[in-house]
Amino acid sequence: MPLGFTVTPAQSFVNCLIVILTFVKVQEMSSAAITRNQAGAVKSWTRTNSQHKYRVKWQESDLTMLTPMLGLRYSGETGLGNRVTKQQFLYCSIGIGFHLQILPSGRVNGAHESNDYGVMELFPVKIGIVAIRAVATRLFLAITKQGMLYGSETFTEDCLFNERMEENYYTTYSSHTHPRLYVALTKRGGAKNGSKAHLHHPSTHFIPRLVMNS
Repeated sequence: MPLGFTVTPAQSFVNCLIVILTFVKVQEMSSAAITRNQAGAVKSWTRTNSQHKYRVKWQESDLTMLTPMLGLRYSGETGLGNRVTKQQFLYCSIGIGFHLQILPSGRVNGAHESNDYGVMELFPVKIGIVAIRAVATRLFLAITKQGMLYGSETFTEDCLFNERMEENYYTTYSSHTHPRLYVALTKRGGAKNGSKAHLHHPSTHFIPRLVMNS
């Protein structure tokens, strides 16, 4: 009597179900592997892209990138053309109140009554960073690393200022190149050393006033 076995319909159904489930499981595993690979690829691209952004980040110390933006050259030319956005007085309420001014000699101080030496041109270099130039004398407001304010004939790193509106609605101007140095005036209208000026002191608080005929 030959040996053999008989497969019932129920057993056939179970075997087919096992095959189908095995096939589905294999497909799921394959799909998951592809997804992981894609996720890894995206993550890797993100890191690479971030590094690229860091490499091409604007170099704040490179004035050769700034001067074309401002229409300036190191030859001494200071024409800003149409890049000037506004003309205004910078009024400080310290003492009896003074308007920041730059005299032809390059001296920086304050005058109680507004005059031509106090008319300033402000134009953006980057978001939150401005350059300030007196219209009458064509001198840029600048500050040394020792905190001394002066008028500069040429545009240098000393001429970059962070413009910020404080909580009391006054505006402060701090050196972008030399951190923690502020543009400030004394109670008598002199130029205050930037290293002795503080953020919350009235000597550093200015109110920009637009020139009516600008």
